[in-house]
Amino acid sequence: MNHRNAQKSKYSWILILCIIIGLLSSLYLVFERHQIEKSQNHIENIVDYDAVLRASAFEKRSQQEAFDALHNAGVTAFAIYDRTLEKANDAGEIKLLSSQDMSNVRINGSSIKPGATYVALITGKEGYYKEIREDLYHRISKEKVKELNTSIGPVLELQGATADSYAKMNLGVSRIQAMEVANRGFNVIIRPTNYRNVTPEDIKYVFNRLEGVPHVTGIIFAGKEALGAPNHIDETLEAMNNLHIPLVGIEAVNQLQYEPQLGFLDMAAKKNYSVGRVYTISKDELKKITPEEAAQRFYISDIERNIRFNLFPMYEVGQNNETVLQTTINYVHSATDKLSAKGYEFGPADIYPDYTPNPLLVVLTMIGSIALFVYVGQMFIAMSQHKQLVLFFALSLLSIVGFIVTSGTLLVQIWALSAAIMAPVGALVILMEEWRRSDGTRPIGAWKSTLLALLYLVIATLFAAIGGMYIAALLGNTKFFMEFEIFRGVKLTFVLPIILVMIAYLQRFPLWKGRMINTRAEAKKFIREFLTMDVKIYVFFVAAALGAVGWVFVGRSGHTAGVPVPTFELVLRRFLENTLYARPREKEFIIGHPLLMLATFAFLRKWPMVIHFVLTIAGVIGVASMVETFCHIRTPVFMSIMRGYDGLLLGCAIGIVLILAVRFLIYISQWAMHREDSHE
Repeated sequence: MNHRNAQKSKYSWILILCIIIGLLSSLYLVFERHQIEKSQNHIENIVDYDAVLRASAFEKRSQQEAFDALHNAGVTAFAIYDRTLEKANDAGEIKLLSSQDMSNVRINGSSIKPGATYVALITGKEGYYKEIREDLYHRISKEKVKELNTSIGPVLELQGATADSYAKMNLGVSRIQAMEVANRGFNVIIRPTNYRNVTPEDIKYVFNRLEGVPHVTGIIFAGKEALGAPNHIDETLEAMNNLHIPLVGIEAVNQLQYEPQLGFLDMAAKKNYSVGRVYTISKDELKKITPEEAAQRFYISDIERNIRFNLFPMYEVGQNNETVLQTTINYVHSATDKLSAKGYEFGPADIYPDYTPNPLLVVLTMIGSIALFVYVGQMFIAMSQHKQLVLFFALSLLSIVGFIVTSGTLLVQIWALSAAIMAPVGALVILMEEWRRSDGTRPIGAWKSTLLALLYLVIATLFAAIGGMYIAALLGNTKFFMEFEIFRGVKLTFVLPIILVMIAYLQRFPLWKGRMINTRAEAKKFIREFLTMDVKIYVFFVAAALGAVGWVFVGRSGHTAGVPVPTFELVLRRFLENTLYARPREKEFIIGHPLLMLATFAFLRKWPMVIHFVLTIAGVIGVASMVETFCHIRTPVFMSIMRGYDGLLLGCAIGIVLILAVRFLIYISQWAMHREDSHE
C-alpha cells in the first residue's frame, strides 16, 4: 500500500515538555484527591421513624425487637419529620376528634363548636400533648387555639380551618421523638419544613427543640424550601453551626445535582460546598422494582456518586411473603453487606471538607492541557514550531490572566473539555502514524499482527489517559465533588473525537478514490464530489442504520440517558458491578477496544481500506469513552481509573478472541474455496 504522506510539521519539544509537566502536576493532584476520597468512607443509613412505628404495629415481634433487627441490618439513623396531627393520632400520641366525636363530652364553661377540630390528651402521653400545644400556639397563634377542661381531660379546640387542613398541617420536629431515637442508640436526622413568611423566631423555635438532643447528624429540608428561605438562611446556618449539624442536599431524580429547594444552594455556597448528599427512591418508583434492585441502586449511588446519606423508603406492601418492615430490613441489609464488602463503614456520614487544590498545580495542569491542544491541533493543520509556540504562549497567557481575575471555574471547565476531546483524538492519530510506519508491500504475519494490535491499543489508551488525569485534576475540588458544578459538554466528548478522527484518517490514507485530503483545494473537491455522487437506494438504508446507532450512542452518553437500557444489558451490568471493582463500560470492552485491535490487524494484513476505516472509527469510541469516564467528577478518581483498567483488560481479551475468530473464519472460507477449486 503505497500512498502519499500527509503534510507534516515538526513537533515542538517545548509542547511535549509542557504536556509532561502538566501530567506530573495532575498526577500529584489526583493522588491528593484520592486521599481525600478514600477517607470519606462512613455512610449514614436512614429510615423514616414514623413509618417504622406504623409498620411495627403489624409485627408479631415487639417494638424493641424490631428496632434491634433494623440496627443489625445496618440502619444507623432515623429521620424525624415535622409532626402532623394525623401522624400523632395514628401513633397514639393524641386523639384527634371532630365536633361529632365531642357531642357526648362534658365541657366546663363552654360548648361544642360545629366544624371545629379537637385534640385530646391520652393518659401517659402528656409530653406529646404539651409539645403539640406549643406547636399549635406557634403555628396558628393562641387566639385560634382554645384549651378546654372536659370530662375526658384537657382538650384543644381549633377553629378557622377545615379538619383536614389541621390534620395535615406541619407542626414541628418533636423533641420527644428525637430523644426516643437517640436513647435507642440511633442517630437523628431532622427534616423540617419551612414556615410561611418565616421569621428568625420561627428558626429559633425549631432549634430550641434540638438543644441537648445527642447525635443529631444531619438536616435534610423537606419540601421545596430550605428552612429560613428566602430571607433568613443565615440564621438557620448559624443555628446549625452552633449545634454542629451538617447540611444535606437531596440528589435530583435524574441523579444530576440536587432537587430544587429555595435557599439551599445559597446555604451550600456559604458553607463552601462542604455538605452531604442523600439518595432516596420515590414511593412510585419503589413500587416498580424488587427489593434486590432497590438495594443495588443504593449500593451504586454510594460507590459511584459520593452519596453518604441513604434514606431507605419503606414498601407500602410487603414483598416475597414478608411484612412491610421485614422487606425493608432485608433490602437495607443487602445494601449494607455490599457496601461493607467495599470497605465502607456505617455511622455519622463523612462530609467532604472544603477542598481547593493548589492553584499553581492547577495552572500547570491547565498549561499541559493547552499544550496538548496545540500539539494535537498541528496534527491537522501544519504549523511551524514558531507558530505552535506563539499560539501556545498566547493561549496560556490569556488563560492564566483569566484564572487569576476570575474564580477560574469556567476556564478549568474549558480546558478539561479540550483535554477530553484532544487526548483520544491524539491517541488515534499517533496510532495512525504507527500504522503508516509499519506499512510495507507485504502483509505482516498473523501472530505478529495480533501482538501489535494488542500493543497499539495499550499505547493509545495510555496516551488518552493523559486527558483523564488532566480532567480529574482540573475539576478536582469540593464544588465538583458535590456536583454544584459539573463537567460541561459530555456529548461533545463523544461526537467530536469521531469527526476529528475521520478527518485525520482522510488526511493520511487513500480512502477516497485512492486520494488523501491535505489541502483546502482537495477538501473542496472532496466535498463537491461527495455531494454530487450517484447514490444507490440501499445507501439510504445504511445511512438510517448508522443514524440509529449514532442516536443510541449519543443518547446513552452523558449524565442523563435519553435512550432506555435493555433488560439483558441491565443483567450484564449488575453482574459486572458485583464481580469487578468497577463496572467497565460496554462501549469500551465490547465495541471500542476490540474493534480498534481488529483495525490494526486489518491494516497490517492488507484488508480493504473501507473496512479499516470503519473499524478505526468504531475504535475511537472506546478510547473516547475511557477519557469521558473522568468527566464524572462525583465518581471517586480511583474508581474511574479502575473502570478504565477493567475495560481495557476485558477489551484486550475480547479483541484477541475476535481476531482469532476472524482468522478462523478466513481459514474456513479459504479451505472451502480451495476444496471447491480442487473438485473442479
